[in-house]
Amino acid sequence: MATTTKTAAKKATAKKSTATPDMMSIANSTEWTAAAKEQFETMMTAFGGNFDEMREKAEGYAEETQARMKTVQDRAAETNALLMEAAQEEVSSAVNLASELGAAKSFADALTIQQNYWTKLFETRMERARTVTEASVDAARETMTPVEMPFGNFGGFEKFFAFPAKA
Repeated sequence: MATTTKTAAKKATAKKSTATPDMMSIANSTEWTAAAKEQFETMMTAFGGNFDEMREKAEGYAEETQARMKTVQDRAAETNALLMEAAQEEVSSAVNLASELGAAKSFADALTIQQNYWTKLFETRMERARTVTEASVDAARETMTPVEMPFGNFGGFEKFFAFPAKA
């Protein structure tokens, strides 16, 4: 029985000696605290620097978007002015048609007047449709170009989040 007591005492001592290195000592906790503080400061520096850069890029993006919206407004106003001018010309031309038809001397003259009116109206509308289409395409090209705004490319995050790059 004495041997079993000595064996049990040796096992208990062995367990205590293996448990001590796993426990955090004061020296280890100081090192851990210093490492945690350094990591926190690195994170705050990375986030702070990136926030300023992101804010500047966002302001640039907002200015570019505002300029594009101004371009769209200007183009819409130009197109609206063209369409209003066209409507006025067509009303004026319809009034002229009515007065020319009233002054026609024969049925053949009336048909010729109508034929000229409809031919001119068709040609004018086709030309205006081309003009409006070209203006719309130009506006779309100016305003729909890709925005050069890489929000994800900031330099400080990889210092704190040191993950391997995906291939």
